[in-house]
Amino acid sequence: MGAESWAAFTLALLVALAVPGPDLVLVVHAATRGVREGASTAVGIVAGLMLHALLAAAGATALLVSAPGALTVVQLLGAGVLLWMGTSMLRATPSAEPDATEDIGHRTQDGYARGFVTNATNPKALLFFAAILPQFIGHGDGAEMRTIALCAAVVLGAGLWWTVTISLIRLFGFHRSPAADRLITLLGGIALLIIGAGLLASTTYGLISSGT
Repeated sequence: MGAESWAAFTLALLVALAVPGPDLVLVVHAATRGVREGASTAVGIVAGLMLHALLAAAGATALLVSAPGALTVVQLLGAGVLLWMGTSMLRATPSAEPDATEDIGHRTQDGYARGFVTNATNPKALLFFAAILPQFIGHGDGAEMRTIALCAAVVLGAGLWWTVTISLIRLFGFHRSPAADRLITLLGGIALLIIGAGLLASTTYGLISSGT
């Protein structure tokens, strides 16, 4: 790949990362409650992204997307995960001092699990590797190495993106305000429910349309 191709790929990756979605909601919420929780959530997200990268490098992503009904299953699963997480977030009652009164280790493990499951079942991540990545890989000699290099770039880029995001959240001092914690929890839960409901509605509409 030449410099122009790498620049175009970097721009596509930045756009994909910058578009607000469930990953951003989870990282903002977790980072507000503590650095370790924010970092573990981001690590879980990157681990889920790494799973997609490994599938793409092995050629399994293209097979999965081409299988009849496979993408629909992923979309429905992703919608269910988002609706469940949104409901759980709304039911949570943040304390005034979450870092001091809650089990940090338990929250760290939960953050990682939420990040991993959300990203592993994220149709946007699957489609990025299935539709966007191949445009930069091309065919011919070296395609396998280009695939590995681009997959590694996605994972490393995402890790850097979330590191900067967490640093900015802590820099602005949201973690010092219990009111901000409660507001972010409320808005985050609502956002996850809206995203999940939208994904469920669009997938259901697609199924009905294809049936007719």
